[in-house]
Amino acid sequence: MATRTSAVELAAHGLVHPKQRLRVVEAGGDAAALSRPAAIIHVASDGGPLRTIVGDNHRHFVGEEPSQKTGFSNPYEGATEYALIQESELRADVLKYRTQAYRISYIHMGHREQWICDHLRHIRVNGVDVVEAIECKPNMSYLGDVAERSRFNTLARILAGLGQKFRVVYEDGVKGGGERQLNFGQIYTHRTVHVPHDAMDRFERLVLDTPDLAFGALAEALHPSRVKGESMAHALICLGRVSIDLDHYLFGGSPVRLLPEPEFTSLIDF
Repeated sequence: MATRTSAVELAAHGLVHPKQRLRVVEAGGDAAALSRPAAIIHVASDGGPLRTIVGDNHRHFVGEEPSQKTGFSNPYEGATEYALIQESELRADVLKYRTQAYRISYIHMGHREQWICDHLRHIRVNGVDVVEAIECKPNMSYLGDVAERSRFNTLARILAGLGQKFRVVYEDGVKGGGERQLNFGQIYTHRTVHVPHDAMDRFERLVLDTPDLAFGALAEALHPSRVKGESMAHALICLGRVSIDLDHYLFGGSPVRLLPEPEFTSLIDF
């Protein structure tokens, strides 16, 4: 896959402080020639995932998941990455995301290290836009590797300079308890359900008039058939238009909030 290379300029002294701001410059350009790089970032030329998951040399199950929310196809490797795709699709505060977003090359303890961002997402928390750069792990066993923790600390400082919050997530933490897992399974299954124009018109009127209501009332407004109405409502959740509590099983009486089409400038495009 064709890639573009960007140099992350280090502004002063060769040390990356968590509060030090860095800037991205195109590799090979005049700005890059005049900068002192803290790291090199490789991104896909088409703006999508850096790589696709192909071949048979994998330790975990692999696949690709198309996103209704973003329009990208998202490659994944392992249960944690797959569960995180589901979570990003279902959480209304996730405005945009992609997997295998970039590869970053940086210096740690005198050695060059490489890291591929498993999951990059732009979220809005209490009106504040945040970028999360996420490493997916099956469990917390990596904490016993002192060298890996040290590498991640250096990486976190560099990413903080870019305005990105580095996180490590685990399978159990993403999947959560039984109610969250039921929601994942039932809602995500209907992500491709078509919502016809007349149903969308009714939905948009509800957004303006009664944005806070019960899930059953939303389903009834979308279609007189409960099964069809709920499947359409599930699809709207996946589009980021309906906010729910993922940790409580979604049923007819569950409170939901209907949201207008989000307005934002993507913070995860290079």
